[in-house]
Amino acid sequence: MRTRQLLGSYALVAFLMAVIGGVAAAQQPPPAAGAEEQIPPEGGAIEEIPEGIELAEGSGYNYESGGRRDPFISLALGVNVLDPDAARPPGLQGMLIQEVSLRGIVKTTDGYIAMIQGTDNKSYFARDSERLYDGHIQEIRDDRVIFRQEIRDPLRIEQSQEVEKTLHPVEEQR
Repeated sequence: MRTRQLLGSYALVAFLMAVIGGVAAAQQPPPAAGAEEQIPPEGGAIEEIPEGIELAEGSGYNYESGGRRDPFISLALGVNVLDPDAARPPGLQGMLIQEVSLRGIVKTTDGYIAMIQGTDNKSYFARDSERLYDGHIQEIRDDRVIFRQEIRDPLRIEQSQEVEKTLHPVEEQR
């Protein structure tokens, strides 16, 4: 019984494919006399090009950024989002504020020093007004570092914002 149902299903699918194929063949106009026969690419049909439109050979679409970030490149890859043509300087000055993490704070007679881990898994000792790629350290307290991040977005009113990184972020969530 089950075999009969499967054979009936296969027969129905074959019949529908034959009908659809016949309808599609009937809708295509016959080629003009003396015209070259076009061979469609694999998996698709050839569309006719209207008169007056010229096709250019090329490798595909080329994105013109106009100073904007390419939306087809993932931000998770560490691409320089501020200026794609400029190379970042080495060390802490070449890292974004969002890329670094606060690992410790040391109290000295001159004030506080922040121990910051960068994207290269190296630790850096930073003081107040230390420069990062997209901002600087505004203030170091005993349990947090406050950064002043520069925003280069012409649509935003504020051109900078405060970013705070705490020493023990897990304990604050409790």
